[in-house]
Amino acid sequence: MNIEGQILIIEDHSALRILMSNFLRKSFFVKTSADGYEALAWMNEGNIPDIIILDINMPNLGGIEFLNNIRISGIFHDVPVVVVSGEEKGEIIEKCLNIGINGYMKKPFNPIVLQSKIRSILKNRQSIKI
Repeated sequence: MNIEGQILIIEDHSALRILMSNFLRKSFFVKTSADGYEALAWMNEGNIPDIIILDINMPNLGGIEFLNNIRISGIFHDVPVVVVSGEEKGEIIEKCLNIGINGYMKKPFNPIVLQSKIRSILKNRQSIKI
């Protein structure tokens, strides 16, 4: 098995978190968190994922607040983020785009399309570094 990178999945619904993790773990190292607070604590221990999959509506520290925290960080500001959410309000999606997400997928979603989006973002990121 060829590991393509490290993904942090931040999702409060355990069934969806497990589904995404089990699907993506075939190609990636996967770390999961139930909310933004737990994810930030893990990242502040020195863990920097290659990409983050983020839900918006979560307890403790929601997606918008999490995004604001990492985008102002000197360490995490350029980690790509794909939002996977059931949120349909245009102003919330626009806010996420303005904060600096790299993609948005509406729930329910096709895990194959999510995997393809992740690979595309990581590939583009690699080509920029070269």
